Order: sequence, then structure tokens, then C-alpha cells
Amino acid sequence: MNKKTQSKCNAGGRPLSYDPRLVHEIIRKGIEDGVPAADLDTAFVKAKLCSEHNVKDTIRQERLEGLVQAVHEELAEVEEQCLLAALPDTVTLAVGNAVAAIGRELQLIVARQHSICQAIADQKCEEVRTDKRNAQFRIMELEAALADQQNALLRLEQERDEAKRKLAEAQKQLHIATSEVDRLSREPSSVDRLLQELRNPAVRDDIRATLSQIVATTSSPSAE
Repeated sequence: MNKKTQSKCNAGGRPLSYDPRLVHEIIRKGIEDGVPAADLDTAFVKAKLCSEHNVKDTIRQERLEGLVQAVHEELAEVEEQCLLAALPDTVTLAVGNAVAAIGRELQLIVARQHSICQAIADQKCEEVRTDKRNAQFRIMELEAALADQQNALLRLEQERDEAKRKLAEAQKQLHIATSEVDRLSREPSSVDRLLQELRNPAVRDDIRATLSQIVATTSSPSAE
């Protein structure tokens, strides 16, 4: 049994109560005697160990199963190597060429599928890029429209403030005018003041003199 099998047999746990090489010998002899490999299992090996090599029946089942599996793997590997070594060089070369051809065909199939997938991926990427550009353009349009709305709103606010200022000024002027009208409505008119003056005895003589002078002036020849 090789070092690989020995390392599996002796890895961890308590020491075995039997030589691991016995497992290899039992299985090898069973194959030589024509026993099917499927029958050379853990139960077969355990029975041989107990009956032919005086090993106690209390051996650990798990460790024995590991040993049996390792021996079967080793024997299968040896058998494969022997079969391959027995092949003529021409067969080996022919198989290698066939495998290479099949490998090339598989690579071509994968390459074609990759090319198709890459084309589809490129198309999808271009569609995504186009959608992104359209979205960015739309965002720019919306931002411009928003800026215009904000400017229009600012102008309306300025116009509103100007209208409010003018309204306040007009209300102020209206108040002043209303006050003046009210004041004038409480004062006597010019005709009333003239009549009042004419009724005043203190100026009555002066008014009569003035009127006589006006009449005399208008009736004198020089006036013609």
C-alpha cells in the first residue's frame, strides 16, 4: 500500500488494532479470487480480519470504511494506469487528436455562443446608454423649464410688490385728497366770501367808490 493510503489510515484517533496493510491484502486477494469489487466492502474485509487474522470484532467501523475506500481508489487508479500504459502509441496519438478536435469544436461552439451573447449584451448596453442620454436630455429640459418658471414667478412677485407699492401710494393720495375735500367742504366758497365782504359796512363805501369809478371810466369819451 502506498504512502497516500497509509496517511489516510493513520490520520488521527487511537492506533489501529490491526495492520492497515491487511485491508489492502484482503481486497487484492479477493480480486484475484474473482470476487466482484462491489462485494469487497467493509463487511467482507471485517469478516476476513476477524476470521483469518484474529482481529477483535470491536474494531471501529468508520475507520475501516475509510481504509476500504482508500484501497479501492488506489487499485482503480493502478488499473487505469495499466490500461493506459498498454495502449499502443498510435492509439494514444489518435485519441489525443480526436480529443483535440472535439475540444476545438467545443471551443468553436462556445465561441459562437459567446459572440452572440456579446452582440446581444452590446445591443442592450447601447439601448441603456441611449435611454440614459434621453433621460439626461429630458432632465435638462425640465431643469430649463423649472428655471423659466422660477424667473416668471420672480417677475410676478416683483410686479406684485410694485402694484402693492402703487396701491399704497394711491391710497395715501386718496386719503390726502379726501381730507382736502372734507376741509374745503367745511369752508365757505368764494362767492359766499364776496357776498359776506359786500355786506360788511366797513368796506361798503370803498366798494361803492370803486364801482362809481369803473362806471365813469366806461362812460367817458376817451373810453370810446
